[in-house]
Amino acid sequence: MYFVFKGIEWSELSQKLQGANYYWIALGMFVGVISHWVRAWRATALYKPLGFKVSSLHSFYAVMVGYLVNYIIPRAGEVSRCAVLNKTNDIPVQKSLGTVITERIVDMAILLCILLLVFAMNVQLILQYVNMQLQSRAGADSSVSKFVYIGIALLVIAAGWFLIKRMASHPLVQKIKQVLTGFAEGLLTIRSVANPVLFLFQSLVIWLCYILMMYFCLFALNATSFLSFYDTLIVFAIGTLGMIIPAPAAGAGTYHFAVMQSLLLFGVAESDGIAFATLVHGVQMIVLMAIGIVCCIPVFLLRKKVTE
Repeated sequence: MYFVFKGIEWSELSQKLQGANYYWIALGMFVGVISHWVRAWRATALYKPLGFKVSSLHSFYAVMVGYLVNYIIPRAGEVSRCAVLNKTNDIPVQKSLGTVITERIVDMAILLCILLLVFAMNVQLILQYVNMQLQSRAGADSSVSKFVYIGIALLVIAAGWFLIKRMASHPLVQKIKQVLTGFAEGLLTIRSVANPVLFLFQSLVIWLCYILMMYFCLFALNATSFLSFYDTLIVFAIGTLGMIIPAPAAGAGTYHFAVMQSLLLFGVAESDGIAFATLVHGVQMIVLMAIGIVCCIPVFLLRKKVTE
């Protein structure tokens, strides 16, 4: 966040945010919420092979609480999501965690396909931008020898190999192995999905909603409203890479930088790119945290009911 905003004019950023068309932002956020509901609906198909019938509503509670926790502790949302299902439907955390990993594998496969498609169709544009960035920073990196990087890499590999050999018989490692076998059953539930075609359709709808959310939000600022749906794919692909990095507050800083850099490809000024990323990330954070907090209430009530 510091490196992204260190040279920003805050008064200018404030004016751009105030002048945004929030109707488009609201439409984008609405589509985003639909994607989260579809994600919750899709997850119910993975619980059935484990012998648990979970309603889409309970699954939605778990998904949204998970997003809420992700804004507080990076990547802790998956575990929190499993904890919610344990309280509402008595699903063992190890098993539900396996289903979450299954979902992540499917989502990463779709994301990889999107990235390959986008980069394959825009190789010349992206390589031109990369070369420009490398040339602009060549002077700063010239004093650092390539051998230093190679040496550091070799040291990291050697240290990793040493730790693996030393820790293989450690009780903690053995405990981790037991946990892994515990959610292996959940991980393999994708083979037992009753309707694989529906599962794939739901997965594609989730990612289509993600793309449409960004596409609608681009119309909120004059500086980005000229981008086409095809251009949105590039911004989305690069921005998603920023979200994948486990930074605090669900990609705060990394998402801003990635989106700003992607918009530079289309001639959008750096300040406008930062304004757009700040707008989308900020509003999305408010919406998801608000829904997550609301979903905590029925989860707490259901937990109390089970306890009684």
